[in-house]
Amino acid sequence: MLNNIYIKPIIALLTFILIFACSKDEDPEPANEEEVITLVTLEVTKVGSSSPIKYNFEVEGHDHGDEDHEEEDDDDHDDHDGEHTEIELEANSTYNVSMFIYNDTDPNNIENVTLEIIEEKDEHQIFYAITDELSGFSIASASDDTKDSNGDPLFIKTTWTTTGETSGDVVGYLIHEPTSKTGSTRNDFGGATDFEIEFEVHVE
Repeated sequence: MLNNIYIKPIIALLTFILIFACSKDEDPEPANEEEVITLVTLEVTKVGSSSPIKYNFEVEGHDHGDEDHEEEDDDDHDDHDGEHTEIELEANSTYNVSMFIYNDTDPNNIENVTLEIIEEKDEHQIFYAITDELSGFSIASASDDTKDSNGDPLFIKTTWTTTGETSGDVVGYLIHEPTSKTGSTRNDFGGATDFEIEFEVHVE
């Protein structure tokens, strides 16, 4: 009888220690790390042409030093365009535009973050805010654009349409976990801004 009195608490104590030790040995669930974005590229191709023009945008906060930034037609991501980029378009024309998103922190191992954004399409939204002075210019989701599980377009592939001569600014956003997938201003979408790029469109 006395043996049972002492043995039962000892067994309970050993069981508790074993469970506690096992729980400490287990690795915690890895957190879903946010993607690192340092470079955004727009590939602009006039319908009927097979030669895209590439415009590179350095994401704010990622400094590459005082380089000569020029418009590029190759795959070199080391030289980023300056803060104020002008995109020249022709009047009465249609353009197919694809957005590519990179992490080029290590120039020898450039990561194409576009694939991750597409995979997490339900948690992301791209939005282009067009200023009022840019009349006769529109941006729509392309027919081959990525759509989320609700059928809402991601706007990673878009169609740009021009009419008469005009010029004005456009701001592009990648929004993380938007509260809405539609809107006419950035605030309509809620969520957090993963990056913001700005450029001036000239239609002649």
